[in-house]
Amino acid sequence: MNMAPNPFGYPLSRHIRKHGPFGYTNYESYREWLRDEFSFRCVFCLYREKWPSTQTWEIDHLLPRAGFPEKEREYENLIYLCRTCNANKSAKLVPDPCRVALGKCVRVHPDGRIMALNQKGRLLVKALRLDNEHYTRMRQLMIGILQSCARTDRKLLVSLMGYPSDLTDLAKLNPPGNSRPDGVRNCFYAVRARGELPEVY
Repeated sequence: MNMAPNPFGYPLSRHIRKHGPFGYTNYESYREWLRDEFSFRCVFCLYREKWPSTQTWEIDHLLPRAGFPEKEREYENLIYLCRTCNANKSAKLVPDPCRVALGKCVRVHPDGRIMALNQKGRLLVKALRLDNEHYTRMRQLMIGILQSCARTDRKLLVSLMGYPSDLTDLAKLNPPGNSRPDGVRNCFYAVRARGELPEVY
């Protein structure tokens, strides 16, 4: 039997940023960099842009603007979230996925339940309400759909677990500065252009 990729497999190592744009006067200007940085999905609930939803995608400040106005346009303080997670997080302080491996903090069961593995995991689950009925049902539904697709519909599986079609060529964005210029050559647009982009992730 074909196995579906695990859609809620939180990373077992901390996220290391590949991009380093700086100098924009508006944090919204970092949107395409952040989409690529966090693989077109919400960094906290792992919901993907390609999945069926009326969800919108937002830029969040790990350290809230109210308390840390100097970090409002600092790329290292920005993450990519779905609207639900952003609303739940609000101004709460939560583990930074670039400092903490979320896969060592939380684990998702096949039935959609999420389990905190340590204190940081408990903080994350509580702050974002990741164990509520909405998230649990969503995870259970998507796991079931993907398992079914793995058995009967490879094309739909690839559609749901592949990359968006509208990948951005970050080389054309020309930010005022970039502390990690090599990241541009490894953005998903460039990887696809080289024929190296996997079907699913």
